[in-house]
Amino acid sequence: MQAQEGMMRAAAERARRFCERLGIEIPLLSAPMSGVSTPELAAAFSCAGGLGVLAADLLEPEDIEREVRRVREITDRPFAVNLRIPPRDRGDRGQALKVIYALGELRRELGLPEQVDLDAFREPDFERQLEALLDCGVKAACCSFGGYREAYEERLHAAGVFILGAATTLREAKVQRSARADAVILQGAEAGGPRLYFESEPQESSVGLSVLLAGAGRAVSLPLVASGGISTPAGAVAALVAGASAVMVGTAVACSHESAAPGLMKRSMIAASDTATCLSDQLSGRLERVMKNGLIEALKRAGVASSGYPWQRFIMQDLMERAAQLGRADLLRMPVGQGADVFCCRKASETIRILGQALREFMSGQSAGPAKEQ
Repeated sequence: MQAQEGMMRAAAERARRFCERLGIEIPLLSAPMSGVSTPELAAAFSCAGGLGVLAADLLEPEDIEREVRRVREITDRPFAVNLRIPPRDRGDRGQALKVIYALGELRRELGLPEQVDLDAFREPDFERQLEALLDCGVKAACCSFGGYREAYEERLHAAGVFILGAATTLREAKVQRSARADAVILQGAEAGGPRLYFESEPQESSVGLSVLLAGAGRAVSLPLVASGGISTPAGAVAALVAGASAVMVGTAVACSHESAAPGLMKRSMIAASDTATCLSDQLSGRLERVMKNGLIEALKRAGVASSGYPWQRFIMQDLMERAAQLGRADLLRMPVGQGADVFCCRKASETIRILGQALREFMSGQSAGPAKEQ
């Protein structure tokens, strides 16, 4: 009993120290879900005492500045901005042409041009994105698909920015430590959206959160943020007890009014079961957890391999937009975690309040263990 109480006290103290470093009240972060997260959603977390995270991965610098201003119109509390490290492997352009050919009939059916002009592909300039982040005076920055290079890390730390690196394996967590991250987000295989691997092979990145926490807790002397499948008070508190200093949630609020997810995706989430998702690289070029659909199955049966990231994402972009317009769930990319089956539709502020209450009680010692479900 004494050992258990000591473990609970240590977990609560870890969470309190993490909150103190970031100037927040509860160890609760929003997942940076590109295409789903909004300034309003990030602000809801910050207003409640957590840390909202803006998904600036695919935004132009001026759009980053606009969204940061919007968050600050809503709250004066801390929040973070997430950037996507440019990939070293740019995918296979030759395979991209084969994918376009394979999708030709479907594109015609949807009223889209049969061909996709690969030369028209552009991504935001990472250097300018980073400049925008620094110009905005943001005090916390996350990074996906890698760690900040030394020159970037030095500039961020010189500006007083708290860096949260992301990892899907113990090896990647150690790399983030070497890159001088201040904390590491551990993305379990349960998480929705793209796997955040960068050193490990895609299939190696599908490690469950409990295993990740156990390994990283022993080997990485940095605050750990648990992400993946957390959508209940019990799950949030259990992650702290297992070694995390904070938790990050995405799917639990992806269906909220503040979310930018298409209505079709929100309706599909409400009816989702625990087997509704799969891991696939067919819709964006990176292995990701999405809701199963007919397009993924059709490409798989036809033996059409993904062209990799970012080509596949570009090829699929207008097709996904049309699928949302037409209400075609069989074609739409819906990044959803395994926690979708326990999701209860409510405003983000209500979900955050319920999770936050359990975390506050745990940190104050009012809870003897994982919180009771609500």
